[in-house]
Formats: sequence, C-alpha cells, structure tokens
Amino acid sequence: MQIKYIFAGLALALLAGCASFEPTRSQKFVDESGQFVHVDYGTEKEPRMSTFVLSNGVKLPFKSKLKVRVTMPDGDDFIAYQRMSTTGNLYMDEKENWEYFEQGTGCLVAHKAPDGKGFLIRYQGTLCASVRNPLEEKRQSIRSAPSTPQGFGRESSGPRTVE
Repeated sequence: MQIKYIFAGLALALLAGCASFEPTRSQKFVDESGQFVHVDYGTEKEPRMSTFVLSNGVKLPFKSKLKVRVTMPDGDDFIAYQRMSTTGNLYMDEKENWEYFEQGTGCLVAHKAPDGKGFLIRYQGTLCASVRNPLEEKRQSIRSAPSTPQGFGRESSGPRTVE
C-alpha cells in the first residue's frame, strides 16, 4: 500500500518538474479581429537537438536551449522548442503537432492537419505589446500601459527651432 503512494508521489514530482516554465520575457500579438496570443519565452537547462534538412537533402544538426509557451485566444496552450529556420524563428512542440513561427513583428501559429500532411494556420497576428521581463514586474493589461513610449510623444515631434 505504501509503495503505491511512493510511486504516485514520484510520478507527480516528475510531472511537476516537466511542466515548470520560467519565462524570461513575454509578448502579446493581436490579429485583425482583436484576438490576442500571449507568448512567454524561456530557456532549457540542456540544449535540444533537431535536424534541419536542406532542399538538396543535406541534413544539418541544430542545437538550442530556447523555448516558448504559447497561449491561444481560445485557451489552448503548448510549449514549443526552437528549430532551425532560414526565414525567422521557428518553434515546434515535442510531438510536432503545433508550430509557432515569428518573423519581424508578426507571428503565425499552426496546427497539424487532420490527415497529417502539413499544417493549418490557426492564428496570425502582429506584435502589440512591448517586450517585458515578467520576473521583474507583474503582468499588466495592455489598456493600462501607456500607448506611446517615453520620449516619443508630441513634445518630441515636429519641427525644431535653432537659436
């Protein structure tokens, strides 16, 4: 009987350790309908290996410690790990069902198609909240944040007079 409790405790401890995610920064993206995707960025203790295949079939190993936690507007969320990409930042979950792609100020979230061939876009948005470190400040609503960064308001625009 006690052995059952010991195994249950060990399983719970292992699951809690796997589910931990310490974000180093966060961003919010908004789509044209006003739906938000929240992305937390973090790092792994040990780098993960993946393979990038060139168009000519050459395989290149890729190692990275970077990961993201993506929370969709409908509440779905997943953790994905960085993969090599030639056009932006690509992250995929462990089972390769979810894909998060970031290029410039835009992001794209895709889910594996039901037939298993390719991905279907579930979200496409543009960066709307500045990068912040959630370890140093509490999360705040977009509405409560100033809309203009300090130093970029009306007082700093317009013609300058030289004396």
